[in-house]
Amino acid sequence: MTGSYAKAAKEALLEVTEKRKKCCNRILTDMLSLNSIDDSEERINVLIASSQHFKCASCFPHFLKGLFISSGNVTNPEKAYHLELSFKTEVERDCAMGILEDNGLPMKRTKRKNRFLLYIKDSTQIEDFFAVIGANRLAFDLMNSKIIREMRGDANRQMNCDMANIKKTLKAAGRHVELIGEMMEKGTIIRLPNDLRETARLRYENTQASMTDLGLLHNPPISKSGVKHRLDKIVDFYEEINHKE
Repeated sequence: MTGSYAKAAKEALLEVTEKRKKCCNRILTDMLSLNSIDDSEERINVLIASSQHFKCASCFPHFLKGLFISSGNVTNPEKAYHLELSFKTEVERDCAMGILEDNGLPMKRTKRKNRFLLYIKDSTQIEDFFAVIGANRLAFDLMNSKIIREMRGDANRQMNCDMANIKKTLKAAGRHVELIGEMMEKGTIIRLPNDLRETARLRYENTQASMTDLGLLHNPPISKSGVKHRLDKIVDFYEEINHKE
């Protein structure tokens, strides 16, 4: 199949071979004929007459299938969720809207340029629409695109969270390195206990290391919380000696 997504979708629907009752076949044929009817009043008469010939549970699905093929459009679900039916006049559109609502398929209405539209933007409702007309491949495409979108969304949220944590870590590390460097210049670093001096040295020499990685560099290794505790003590010591000065 070639052309736009909507064109390919319609071609796929037309290729479906199935056994149909006479009532369903007549309704589908009438709906497919709408493209060849220029007079709006005659189109309205076809819509009304077809709806009056619903005799079995499959009649409405065939009505809707024919209406979509003759008047419908659908956006590729990889880009957006949008399905619409287009009509020449407001009366024609509202006539179709009433038939759809009477059969449990409400759609919103709008106008674009010189066309009167019924549309759906909710992905679940579009799935239901495709399910009614037996467009299983289109429903699968839509469900698959939703899964991919959700996976991408989750991945982006995780990436943003990771980036935020990295920035937070680097900001904290930068402050630690700055004050440790100042303590080294002033010689006050030697007043720290041996364990805090070791942590200060490792922090200063490994500016981009995480708390966990920093803990592993100690001999013997200490936990992430242990590193944080020592760095907090170093900050307290720095603030104390600067306050005295």
